[in-house]
Amino acid sequence: MRFRAVTVILGAVLFAVMILWLVLALGNASKASESERLAQVKQSVENGITLCYATEGAYPESLEYLTQSYGVVYDESRYLVHYERFAANVRPTVTVIRRES
Repeated sequence: MRFRAVTVILGAVLFAVMILWLVLALGNASKASESERLAQVKQSVENGITLCYATEGAYPESLEYLTQSYGVVYDESRYLVHYERFAANVRPTVTVIRRES
């Protein structure tokens, strides 16, 4: 009888540890995918900038121009994109930040 009780307790502890491990692993995967999404949004804007420069010979004047003319899309409710243009012949700087929910 005693052996059976120990086996049941060890099984329950092992099950709890496995559930905890699964929850932690899913949390880490979520953080990694969010940083990948940030990188994808930035890369999308950077690709639009390059395409505009190659097509028109000047860097785009605004982020809105990129979205309207070159099909750059991102979820504005989730990401804040800071686009700063110094001059038509100087590549703009792009910063992407995740908005808090």
